[in-house]
Amino acid sequence: MFSRKACYFFVRPKKKVLEVWFFLGRTLKTPLVRKTQKASKLKVAHMAHVTHRDQVEPPLTDWLKEAFQTSDRLSAKGDTKRGKK
Repeated sequence: MFSRKACYFFVRPKKKVLEVWFFLGRTLKTPLVRKTQKASKLKVAHMAHVTHRDQVEPPLTDWLKEAFQTSDRLSAKGDTKRGKK
């Protein structure tokens, strides 16, 4: 699990694949994403399978970077309403 204030992606090792879950503020429509589900009011969880290390390249790395960069904003629990950022 990788997190800042909240988890922005995690990895589940399976027998034949590495299951990579990452959280974005939008839903991706691409064949690389095998499953999506609403994780919270703002977050959408995306699952991708990695079967070879050569698959760890864009666009997957771009999505992981986006998940890292937006994790604090997507995980804010009302802090912006109280004047905090």
